[in-house]
Amino acid sequence: MKDYTVTIVGTNHNYCDIETRQKLAFENDTLDVYLKTLKRIKHIKEVMILSTCNRVEVICVSEEPVEEKIIEFLSDHSGLSIEALKDILYVKKNMDAVRHIFKVASSLDSMVVGEPQILGQIKEAYRWSVEFMTSGVVINRIMRRAFHTAKVVKSKTDIAKGAVSLAYAAVLKAKQKTDIVNKKILNVGVGEMNRLVCEHFEEFGAKIAYIANRTKKNALEIAEKHKAKVIGLKDIPNVISEVDIVVTSTSSKQPVIMRDFVKDKGKLLIIDMAVPRDTEEGIEKENSVDLVLLDDLKNVIDESVRFRNRQAAKALKIIEEELEAYKEYVESLDYDEIIKKLRIIAERIRKKELNRFKKMYKDDLDDEILEGVDRLTHSLINKILHEPTRNIKLFIEHPEGDMYVELLKRIFKIENVKKDVKCFFSENSSK
Repeated sequence: MKDYTVTIVGTNHNYCDIETRQKLAFENDTLDVYLKTLKRIKHIKEVMILSTCNRVEVICVSEEPVEEKIIEFLSDHSGLSIEALKDILYVKKNMDAVRHIFKVASSLDSMVVGEPQILGQIKEAYRWSVEFMTSGVVINRIMRRAFHTAKVVKSKTDIAKGAVSLAYAAVLKAKQKTDIVNKKILNVGVGEMNRLVCEHFEEFGAKIAYIANRTKKNALEIAEKHKAKVIGLKDIPNVISEVDIVVTSTSSKQPVIMRDFVKDKGKLLIIDMAVPRDTEEGIEKENSVDLVLLDDLKNVIDESVRFRNRQAAKALKIIEEELEAYKEYVESLDYDEIIKKLRIIAERIRKKELNRFKKMYKDDLDDEILEGVDRLTHSLINKILHEPTRNIKLFIEHPEGDMYVELLKRIFKIENVKKDVKCFFSENSSK
């Protein structure tokens, strides 16, 4: 497939709001229908859909320009007009499209630079396209290189380092203050923030001892998950001396942790993530209390974001290097050139053996016999190579054709490369 165009038509968090993205989003349980519908569009040979909460992209390989057809498809799917879609969609082609995929896989195009979830989401989207047989040699080639690029970016930069969520920032701030391993936590509230904080603290070795909430029933699920005891807000004064860290994030208009609760208590770290604050004004003046407020956590996040942005500059250089390597790789996969080199190798062997034959029987052979042997060996080579040559041409359209050609090149030493050849599933089957 020499004359093809790689096209991306999509949008993300930078181009439209979440309500619009939700209208464009695709459900995984019906993704096969959409993929097959797209592949039936004239000139489209391969297609893949990436649909997450922050982006929706259609990636396709075609013989002719198809972006207008894809926009029509997205309009029918979302109920949004073509005119409205054109204001929020981007179209990227060929190497710009490949560069974009590398950046997305490496989490440089995410709402939070360096977040790890996007790579898994791309791998899942790619698996669907393979499962439903809508991807092919070109998409497979791009995705393998994209996954490799993401791995290089992760290993050579610290782009995922630091806190970029309030919940994670709370844990990092606590780690700055004290060793949190085996420390007992009192969590106040049962919102999404509380759930994430509990998970992160437990990941770092802390113990969630109590879940406090105004309505005990609403705290049962999170308490059961962390093997914690459920208490009411009125019980906080009775248990606060038993814990090392208090994390609070409620929607209460009044403080739920009073200064009197901590008088004459042991050392206590309180992380107050609520707006308005859950802790009584002046509680931080108690000698036993080390208080962290929401603004302190935002400062941690801002610092992390600045650090990640500096790492992103390094990552962009890596992506450009990998893009060049990808271009060189594609150029090395000239199927006609491989066939030519294979025939040159075979002809070299034939002539070498023919010369040996002539030397061995030089006194017993006349020109007519030698000419006949020459024709015979030439015919044998052509017949032996006929089927492999035909199959090499078929590899152009095969989803794993590149891998087959790579193996062929190494079997016949057309190229001297020692690194193993791996397909997508052999590399990711355990992930």
